[in-house]
Amino acid sequence: MRLEDVRTNKRNNIVGETVRDVYDWLMQENVGSVVIENIQLRQRHDTNKRFHRLTHHFNKKKLTEMILRRGLRLGFRVKKVNPAYTSVIGHFKYRKKYGLSVHESAALVLGRRRLGYQERLPKELMDTIKTKVKRHLIDALGPMEESYKQSKSGTKQRQYIAMMLRTIENFKEEHEWSLWNVLHKCCWLNQYQIQLKEV
Repeated sequence: MRLEDVRTNKRNNIVGETVRDVYDWLMQENVGSVVIENIQLRQRHDTNKRFHRLTHHFNKKKLTEMILRRGLRLGFRVKKVNPAYTSVIGHFKYRKKYGLSVHESAALVLGRRRLGYQERLPKELMDTIKTKVKRHLIDALGPMEESYKQSKSGTKQRQYIAMMLRTIENFKEEHEWSLWNVLHKCCWLNQYQIQLKEV
């Protein structure tokens, strides 16, 4: 049964029962704290009816309140964490290493972030960015036709590529998530093998 297919009261009951079951399991496992994403669902101004229906029926505030209220009542420490790049980091850094799903690897990054761990790129990924990705970005600048370079979209694309190249060159001065952003924009995993995206 999908949440978007049931009435509001039924949906609230399902969410409430799920939250209760999760806390029951956490108590059995002697877990004392819970980390949740501090997410914001932005209004999308397009014609994606399915997305609008999902977000309309998905009351994030109510779900968060249920998690917080039950957790506090049971004596758990509940902490909201910025979810920026958690899926990207989990996907590239932990999914293959631990055989996790996309959601499990993102949850692992959330938990580590709550504990104060920084997510530096492993040497293998750093080498990929410094060699393959950098060369890929430089190559993307070369074949642009002169007319496209002078156009508004061509100028924006060249500025975007130049920004990513600067990030790679000055990564020690950049925010720790900057290189994850470059990796996300330029690469994808195919059977755990890094492939380059068209920039």
